[in-house]
Amino acid sequence: MKNSPSRLSEIIAVIKKYRLTKDITPEKVRLALEELGPTFVKMGQILSSRDDLIPKEFCNEFQKLKHSVKPMPYEKVEEILTREYDCSPSEIFQEIDKIPVGSASIAQVHKAVLKTGEIVAIKVRRENIEELMERDSKLLKKVISLLHLNKIFGDIINLTEVIDEMYGRAKEEMNFHTEKNHIEEFRENNKELVYLKPLKVFNKYSTNNILVMEYIDGFNISDTEELKKAGYDMDEVAQKLAHNYLKQAIDDGFYHADPHTDNIKVVEGKIAYLDFGMMGRLSKRNRNLLEQGIIAIVRNDINEVAHILTLLDTSNDRPDYMQLKNDIRKVLDNNKTIEIVNIDIKQFVTEMFILLRQNKITLPREITMLVRGIVVLEGTLEEVSPNINLINVLEKKVEPIDYFFDRDKLSSFALSTVKSGANLLLLPSEALTTLKGINNGELRFNIELTDSKHQIDRIEKIVHLIIVSALDVAFIIGTSQMIENNLPFIFYLYLFGAIISTLWLLYKIIISKYKKL
Repeated sequence: MKNSPSRLSEIIAVIKKYRLTKDITPEKVRLALEELGPTFVKMGQILSSRDDLIPKEFCNEFQKLKHSVKPMPYEKVEEILTREYDCSPSEIFQEIDKIPVGSASIAQVHKAVLKTGEIVAIKVRRENIEELMERDSKLLKKVISLLHLNKIFGDIINLTEVIDEMYGRAKEEMNFHTEKNHIEEFRENNKELVYLKPLKVFNKYSTNNILVMEYIDGFNISDTEELKKAGYDMDEVAQKLAHNYLKQAIDDGFYHADPHTDNIKVVEGKIAYLDFGMMGRLSKRNRNLLEQGIIAIVRNDINEVAHILTLLDTSNDRPDYMQLKNDIRKVLDNNKTIEIVNIDIKQFVTEMFILLRQNKITLPREITMLVRGIVVLEGTLEEVSPNINLINVLEKKVEPIDYFFDRDKLSSFALSTVKSGANLLLLPSEALTTLKGINNGELRFNIELTDSKHQIDRIEKIVHLIIVSALDVAFIIGTSQMIENNLPFIFYLYLFGAIISTLWLLYKIIISKYKKL
C-alpha cells in the first residue's frame, strides 16, 4: 500500500489528467473514480442513487461503476484463504472457481464446493481495504481543500458529507461478522414467507475476512425474458417484491438498503436477496411517524406532513413553519392531479429533499437510507414490471385506518371520528391543528405584560377554561351522535363527561363573578 504523500500526488495527478477542475463531464468523473480505485469507486456507487444531490446524468454514468471493479488475482484470494484458515483451502473446499462471480469495491465472491458437497459462495475481503479507505478518505478531504473543490462543486454537492457517508457505509460493509448477523436476522424476520428464500451462512468457515454462504443460482430478477420463458408472472414477482420490501421497513424496521437488480435473484419460485453488508434499521418511533407521514401525504394533509417533518428533524435549527407548509403544498400540488400509479417516485423524492434542504430540516440517517432504498427498488420494479408501482402498494400498506373498516357495518359517526384523528378522541380536528400550530411556532402571540406573575396566572386560567370548554363541546356533540347511532352505553359516558365539564365551567364562572363584586 502506497504511503500518504505518494497517494496524495496520485489523486491530484488523476484529477489533473481528466481536467476535473475545469471541464467536468459525467464520463470523465467516472473514469477518474475507476482509476483511483476501491475508495473512489465506492463513493461513485453511493452517488449513483443520489439524484437528490447530483444531476441525473452523473447518476446514470455512475451506475456503470457497479459492474467495473477490477478483481483481485486468484493467487491473492488463495493467499488470504490460507492465512485465514491456517491451512490449504483444498482441505476445506473440493474446488474453487478461479474467476469471481462478482467483484465489488470491498470484496469479491467466488463459487466453490465444500468437502461435504454443498455449493457455496465465498466472499473474500480485499486485503488492507479498511486502511486504504481510511487513508484515502483523509487524503481526499485534503485534496478538496487544496484544489478548492468545494467552490467548484458547491452548488451541486457537499463533497465532505459524501466522503463521511461513504466511509461510514464502507466500514459497515467491511465487517463480515455484522453481515453474518444481518443475514440471520433477516432470515428470522421472513421465515414465514413462502415466496422468499432465506440465505444460509456457514459459520464454521466464516471469519473476519471470509464469509461463506449458500450459493444462490437461478435468474437475476432483471432477466425478465428468461423468467417469462420459465413460466414466471412478472407482475406477481414485482408485487411480492414490493410488498416484502415494505414489510421489511414498516413491520420489521430492518430492511435491505441496496435492493438493486444485481442483489436480487429468483430461484425455485422464490425471491432471494444477496449482499447483506448494508442494512437499515428503523426505530419504532420513526416507523410510526413514517407511516403517519405517508398517510398524511396520501390524504394531502399539509398540516400533518409539516408536523411530522418537524418531529423527525434532527437539526438544531427551527424551521419557519409557515414557509415549510407553503413548500409542502407546492410539492403535493405538483402530484395532486396525477393518478397514483403514474407518480414518479424519484422526482417526488428529489422535490422533497430540496424542500428539506431549503427549510434546514435534517432527517435521521435511517430515514434517508430507507428513502434511497425505495428509490432504488422503484428502479428495480420498473425493470421487472412497469405495471407495478411502489406508491400504489405503499398506499395500500399504510392505508388510512378508516379504510380497514367495513363501511356497511359502521355508522357515519364512527367513520367521521376515525377520519378526524385517533390522537384525540372526538376533539375537533381544528383544535388539534391549532395545538400543533402553537407547538411548532405557527401561531404567535404578542402580549405586553405589566404585572408578569398576575398576568401569567390569568393566562393559565384562560388556557384551562379553553381546554375544558373544547372538551365540553366535544362531549355534547358526542352525546347527540350516540343518540342518533343508538349506542346507549357510550351515550351515558359522554353524558356524564358533558355534565361534569358543564358544572365545572358554571362553577368557575360564578366564582369569577363573585370575586369581582
